[in-house]
Amino acid sequence: MRLHLLILPLLPLCAHAQDPVPVADQTFKLNGKTEFVYAFAEGDQVQLVARELTGKEIKAVEFLQIPDYHLFRAYELDSVLEKTIFIPKTGVYLLRFTETGLSKKICRFTLNRTPASAETARLNTRVEWDINQYPDYAVRKRAVETGKKLEVIPLGGQVTVQASKFYLKKPVNVYQFTLPPNTVRWAYRISVGQATADARRRDAEKLKSALQGGAAKIMGVQPQTALAAFALGFAIDLTASTAGEDVEYAVVNYDNWTKFAENKEYSAFMQQSGVSVDVQRRYAPLQGTYYFALKSDNWMDDINVNIDIEAVTEIPVFETEIYLEPVKE
Repeated sequence: MRLHLLILPLLPLCAHAQDPVPVADQTFKLNGKTEFVYAFAEGDQVQLVARELTGKEIKAVEFLQIPDYHLFRAYELDSVLEKTIFIPKTGVYLLRFTETGLSKKICRFTLNRTPASAETARLNTRVEWDINQYPDYAVRKRAVETGKKLEVIPLGGQVTVQASKFYLKKPVNVYQFTLPPNTVRWAYRISVGQATADARRRDAEKLKSALQGGAAKIMGVQPQTALAAFALGFAIDLTASTAGEDVEYAVVNYDNWTKFAENKEYSAFMQQSGVSVDVQRRYAPLQGTYYFALKSDNWMDDINVNIDIEAVTEIPVFETEIYLEPVKE
């Protein structure tokens, strides 16, 4: 079973059609004329709230579609201005404050937009070029990353490692696994014989306790196994070695597996001996095919080695963003 979780950005750019999206919250000194330029989408309802903070009067507040189509004007403003403005066409819009008095004034305004549809909800409202120098512009679309989809993918199986039969058999075997694309970390439990059932039972009890304590609510996900919780980063103390049959193991690539099998010197990402149960969280390697190389020191009895793996992947989530760019001839 794959476990899915969508991780959204801290400051999401997307909104449902009925949800207002913050565009600007600006405080500034007004002396003469001050202008602010933004992009809006067709069908947007723009909520403008403006005021002068020192109790003085503002001569004019204007909202217009570039180049000069006025959608709203207010004169002699001496109180709070609240206005909802309907956007007729996707394009560049200008908010202008004007004052001709001698005394400087301090103004504040907020702009929020309520998109008309999900298609126009993701709009880049920034206009980052000089609209006077480049008055012509084009409406474009592009894919932007808006979050991550978190998955916990179980891997694993069982391998029998033969006893040496007084050196008549080679007491080694291997378990091959491939980490899925976009793996960011993974955890494994390697266990022998009856120790497997004991470890899984104990860890299931620990997971139940952790979930009751609200740990999953913090992350917004409920892992299916204790090992999955451990892979995700939950503070859970999984069962380590217990009494019973044991195995020597190493996490290696293919070349080092062949060296391990021939009892030659080898390199490993992880190596342990005398293990009945071992649990590890790994941040490397993160892609490719690898091997649990296994060796038994039993003379007569074969051993069954269980390998549980939970790989955590983060897959980028993309959405279509509308944006404007200048046409430079």
